[in-house]
Amino acid sequence: MITYRDASSLDVPVLVSLDKELFPYSPWSSGQYLEEISAPTRRFIAALDQAGSIIGYAGVFAPGGAEADILTVGVIPEHRGQGIGRQLMALITEWAISQGSIAMMLEVKTDNLTAISLYESLGYAKLNIRKNYFGNGLDALVMRKEIP
Repeated sequence: MITYRDASSLDVPVLVSLDKELFPYSPWSSGQYLEEISAPTRRFIAALDQAGSIIGYAGVFAPGGAEADILTVGVIPEHRGQGIGRQLMALITEWAISQGSIAMMLEVKTDNLTAISLYESLGYAKLNIRKNYFGNGLDALVMRKEIP
C-alpha cells in the first residue's frame, strides 16, 4: 500500500538522490530543496512504499490568488503505472486550490510522453515550448490547467 505525507527537511538527502536518478540533466541541490521545503508558499508531498521508503514526490509553489507552479513530480521507475503520479498531482493541486490558486502551470521535457499524457488526462493544455529549459537541447513543454 502506498501512503502519502508532507515531505520535510529530513527527507532532503533522499530527494536529492532521487532527483539525480530521475532528472540527471537538472537535479536540484540540497540547498535548493531545503529552501523550497521550508517556504510557506510551497508544499512538497512524498509517496512511500510499505517499507516507508520514498518512491515518489511532488512540489508546488502556490503564492495565492495567482497561478501555482508545479516545481517537480517524480516517481521511481519500478513504481510507475500505479497511479502514484496522478495521486501526487491531486494532492498538490488540492493544496494549491486551498491557497487560492487560479490555475496550475508546469514544464515537462518534450520527450516525456508518459508524463505529458498524464497531464493531458488531468486537464492540462499545451501552451508553448521553452527552448533549452532543462539544458542545452532539452526543451520543455509548458502546460496549464485552469482551476474552476
